[in-house]
Amino acid sequence: MNTSKIYDFIIVGGGTSGLVVANRLSENPEIQVLVLEAGGNHLDNPQINIPALWPSLLGTELDWAFKTAPQSELGNRTIGLPGGRLLGGSSAINAQAFIAASKVGLDAWKELGNEGWDWDSMEPYYKKCHTVEIPSDKLRKELGLNHLTPSNIPGSDGPIQTSYPPKMDAVRKAWIDTFNALKYEMSENAFSGSSVGGFVNNSTVNGITKERSYSANAYFKPVQNRSNLHLVTDALVEKIILDKASGEAVAKGVKVTTKGVEHIFQAEKEVIVAAGLSGIGDAKLLSSLGIDVYVENSNVGENFQDHASSGMSFEVIDEIQTLDSLNRQEPKAIAAAMYAYQTEKTGPFAGAAISSFAYMPVPDFQTPKGKAELEHLLLTHKPVKESVTTEFARSVLSSADKSSACYFVYAAHGNFGSDASSAKNVTISHESGNFLTIACELGYPLSRGSVHIQSSSALDSPIIDPKYFSNLIDLDIHARFIRYIHNIAAIEPMASILKPGGHISPSFAAFGTELEAAKDYIRRTMISAWHPCGTCAMLPLADGGVLNQKLVVYGTKNIRVVDASMIPLIPRGNLQSTVYAVAERAADLIKSDHNI
Repeated sequence: MNTSKIYDFIIVGGGTSGLVVANRLSENPEIQVLVLEAGGNHLDNPQINIPALWPSLLGTELDWAFKTAPQSELGNRTIGLPGGRLLGGSSAINAQAFIAASKVGLDAWKELGNEGWDWDSMEPYYKKCHTVEIPSDKLRKELGLNHLTPSNIPGSDGPIQTSYPPKMDAVRKAWIDTFNALKYEMSENAFSGSSVGGFVNNSTVNGITKERSYSANAYFKPVQNRSNLHLVTDALVEKIILDKASGEAVAKGVKVTTKGVEHIFQAEKEVIVAAGLSGIGDAKLLSSLGIDVYVENSNVGENFQDHASSGMSFEVIDEIQTLDSLNRQEPKAIAAAMYAYQTEKTGPFAGAAISSFAYMPVPDFQTPKGKAELEHLLLTHKPVKESVTTEFARSVLSSADKSSACYFVYAAHGNFGSDASSAKNVTISHESGNFLTIACELGYPLSRGSVHIQSSSALDSPIIDPKYFSNLIDLDIHARFIRYIHNIAAIEPMASILKPGGHISPSFAAFGTELEAAKDYIRRTMISAWHPCGTCAMLPLADGGVLNQKLVVYGTKNIRVVDASMIPLIPRGNLQSTVYAVAERAADLIKSDHNI
């Protein structure tokens, strides 16, 4: 560890985005790059590398295991929010879904005041960050991926390796055919930006090795021996060292604690943040905690967004194979799965548990009566100030060909209704029987929360208050989607793989057709989809922004934020692909600014 050395760039956080930027900046051998990661290097950890073992990582020392403040609209329940505390960050512990954003969602970033940030400018970076393994012609046809050809793939040469399931099983087939029966057939590439309907998705699983592909083994490991790329793990960054002699704040370095010893690392060009800010934020809050204020911006920590998720489980017929025996941690099932994985790289451990999604419009708003209900909702909960976000919500919610929520299915009991204050609780179930779970996450919530520090110590967890359903439109819309799960389950061929008269879990999931009952169900069962973002938003300062269009923090000369906190408006579906794409673009912006 060389603390006397001056680095060109110091990257705070060796997670999903930080390692992307580190890789790209260190391509130039003249540029010295230092990555500081609070967790350890676990590149050889089989719990991380074996795709299906991700639930075993939750609640361990590799997980920050954040918890929200009690949520008033959820009966004061507390919700668990996992986050990867290791090299690779959350890309090392997530469920591997690699889902595309929508064109309309990214175009809204531009409409919010971010010139040059839209679908057309971001699509090349989605392609740049990953490679898709193209299935055989036979499997492509079975999976409904006829559009996926060598000349029409979303990624062909990127570091992150993605693949599709090795076969079309009964649950996936019923899922696709059911949405086709509902007239929501996915007729184009899910990465086209405008897709609606059911589809089989790719996951961040290397199709050859059958191991998780994530930022540490895809972006860092291949280049870790570059002489100009430096890594310090188990390094808790206490603060960014700022100087304001020139008027605007200039980052000179960072103060770090490793193994109880403080160190200071110096930066010549920039401090790139993929973990948080210090000395920048609401002046009253910072001063009350004894923190020097270098840049006053009360927008820091606001604009928190997340996907709320809820669902229910249905007992399946005996012929359907599920993952429930593994969920129950039955020794015989675990031994068989591990043997198949170790000897042939096959079986349930070799792939992602969730590989079937559906982008859908609101079921109820496509008729004249439904459109009138929507307008009434929007007027009833009209914000004091109309915004681009409100207009965006109106256009998406009223459209029959734009998705405003994402359904997904997996072959196991979902444990909705359990204590959600720990993320681990909702991934492990001891329910007897065999199930499939249909769940739904709200795509574009209007509710906004906050994340703020509660002390001057970097060891103390922040106060995370998502304010789920604080805008009651979200609850109304989500309830309509959750109520519709019963319709999906009743339609062939989905109905034919569910056990007649079988158990529905939790028991209060059989709430009927009343919208208020569906709302009550969500209040009791909602969990986070674990997609937090937006608290250092790229927006005009007057509109709640923290970052300019080059991701530089307002009021600073050389601090840039490159992680999910920069997101001004949450994309539909899982954030992983968008975080990689943003980081790739951030690297290009930095290179351009410094003529690298």
